Amino acid sequence: MPFELENGLEIQDLVNGQTEHLEEYIDIYKTLFPQYVRYIPIMRKRASLSFNSMDIERWHQWLLRLNRQAVGIAGFLYNRRRNIGLLMDLAIKPEARSFVASNGERFARHVLDLAIQQLKLDALEDGMNGPLCMAAEVEHRALLEQYTRYGYVKYPVEYFEPPGTPELANITQEPDDLKKIGFGQMYVGAFPVPGNEVYVDAPKVVKEVLNAFLIDHYRLSSDHWLIQKLIAGNSEKESRDE
Repeated sequence: MPFELENGLEIQDLVNGQTEHLEEYIDIYKTLFPQYVRYIPIMRKRASLSFNSMDIERWHQWLLRLNRQAVGIAGFLYNRRRNIGLLMDLAIKPEARSFVASNGERFARHVLDLAIQQLKLDALEDGMNGPLCMAAEVEHRALLEQYTRYGYVKYPVEYFEPPGTPELANITQEPDDLKKIGFGQMYVGAFPVPGNEVYVDAPKVVKEVLNAFLIDHYRLSSDHWLIQKLIAGNSEKESRDE
């Protein structure tokens, strides 16, 4: 079922068998994230399957519609093991970016706040008071600057995004293509959750964010060079701060 919001804004969460508007979601994804089209089969699978209570990740695939027109997407998840939200995708068509919510927020900021509200509901359903944060990988400096204006805190680490997940590797027809893509350097950090007395850049939170991305999502082994580089280095900082 869609969320009916203000000023003609509607959200369709395309998971748990909700596939009616999936092609609209995928069309926007292909247009605004052409470098990641390899993930589209995973999105289709995610939309068709029901949530399993044993899953670590609880996914949301939001199709954003204004006046019944698809104008954006937001893909994010609640990591139940770490009590952390991960924002994976956020994209809004240029012609819709001028939308302003009744509270004065621009479209992207408003969607981020709504996603955090959803993560709070997910956490409550799992018996938690709320997520520690909503973390995100950020590819471009301009987006980093925009997110920073919205409260995002960049971590002081040299981060690399893995080229795919084991689930993607299992369905791709050319597994070697993922190896050719390689690891892409990115920024990583987190948005605070209003009402949480948590420093999102505290070493223990940084460690959980890195674990949520690299171990739980991308499924890197504990002896992988990136795990050793980031998590081991952060553990040293955590020990010094204790």
